[in-house]
Amino acid sequence: MDISEKDNLLQNSEAVFRISAFQYHETLQNIMDKNVFLCRPEDEVRHIAGEMAEKKISSVIVTDPDLKPLGIVTERDLVRKVVAADPHCGAEKKIGNIMTSSPITLLPDDTLYDALSLLSRYNIKHLPVVKKQKVVGIITLRQIMKLRYSEPMVIIGQLQNAESVADFKQIKEEMVPLVQEKLGSHTDAVDIVTMLSLVNSSIHKRVLNSVLMEYKVVPAVDFCFFVTGSHGRRENLLFPDQDFCIILENYDDRDHEEVDEFFRDVAQKLSDRLNDIGFVYCPGNIMGQNPLWRKRISEWRKHVSEIISNPGPSTIRYMTLIFDSIPLYGNTALFDQFMNHSYRELLKNHNVLRQMHDEEEGMHKVPLGLFGSFITEKDEDHRGEIDMKRSGLIFLIESARVLALRHGIRDTSTMGRIQALVKKGVIHRDDSEYFENAYRIILYHTLNAQVQNFINNEALDYHLKPADLSERSREILKEAFKAVSRLQDIVGSEFGELII
Repeated sequence: MDISEKDNLLQNSEAVFRISAFQYHETLQNIMDKNVFLCRPEDEVRHIAGEMAEKKISSVIVTDPDLKPLGIVTERDLVRKVVAADPHCGAEKKIGNIMTSSPITLLPDDTLYDALSLLSRYNIKHLPVVKKQKVVGIITLRQIMKLRYSEPMVIIGQLQNAESVADFKQIKEEMVPLVQEKLGSHTDAVDIVTMLSLVNSSIHKRVLNSVLMEYKVVPAVDFCFFVTGSHGRRENLLFPDQDFCIILENYDDRDHEEVDEFFRDVAQKLSDRLNDIGFVYCPGNIMGQNPLWRKRISEWRKHVSEIISNPGPSTIRYMTLIFDSIPLYGNTALFDQFMNHSYRELLKNHNVLRQMHDEEEGMHKVPLGLFGSFITEKDEDHRGEIDMKRSGLIFLIESARVLALRHGIRDTSTMGRIQALVKKGVIHRDDSEYFENAYRIILYHTLNAQVQNFINNEALDYHLKPADLSERSREILKEAFKAVSRLQDIVGSEFGELII
């Protein structure tokens, strides 16, 4: 069967999903208004107000000469700060005198859900979108409301009203029937895990903020919490554990005991509350209360350099964590420094990727026999079953990661990595569609197995019995596993070209 035939089988199956009513994975890059009205602080209010009326727009972003956002002025600001405050001469004022400084901004890679959350939380109607500190677009509440989606607003409302651990725990528990409903309506499985990840991220941020507020003092140094693993890929399944780390700005050694104790205490409180909510403690102790994952930026940089330049038994574990990370809370500039350094070190020590390939993928084969039959587990507890996460999904994630790192791609999501590899010409577009559909199929069955096991047995595993599937579903799943094997072959051929 050639690639086109395989594509047809996957695309026409009941498990390749319809686009959901609300796309949680939709990024602002695709929907933001790029025609943004900009002005400078010294511009006169009278002139800008006239321009806004002529253009029939409700806001203007105030920038410096490099297009860095300094503030925002809305119709409401004009009425409240000019017309109502000084109707006779207010229009002679400069825009800088009435703007709201330091506006809340988002990035093009942030999601529509992120925008809805901020607009609702801060009761605002305009969000500038920035890239490399320059304004590149704007998202407005009016624009989003045209989409008319109620589900995300219900979830966002629940999160905003939640105050106690019990409140957040209830929201998290309600994700199980919601996921079951979405799977039953053939919602894109990628969208489901994005929804779970965004909700979980919101819970993490709210809980962390509440912990920090209890201290009633501003932390002595700047900081950034970041998450890794499935949190960092925004690919949470139903019951992810904790994976969070802390980067601190460089501070004097004389302050170490006081600063470190503060953030260790914050991390422990955050971790304990997350555990009570349902994010269990990380079995590998990848949490901020562990000093290995709570360091100054200079210590992080040194640690990464040592790991990558001197490969050892723990190198691959660290590599998968470092490069599957995104910032959660705090000064993202610290996270950017950390990641820029990590990618520079990787570029200088590319051969460490061969070790990652050999250890992660060389020994991992999809659960299909020589003649295409499923290879199932033999132990008594799971006889005739496949662990969908450890015997399928993880192989595709690993393949996309190592191939993306090989080509300097910084996207952390599996789908994003595959699509970026197409743009670079590493993967042919036809192959990409084959791999993306395979990812959706495997992800669907992994989620469904988790839901059914939890509802029927209160088990938290990912085991699926192929014999329980329809004949067509079994064939589609086999084809998806073959696609993973094909992707592994592409990775293997890539690394065959590296010179040791």
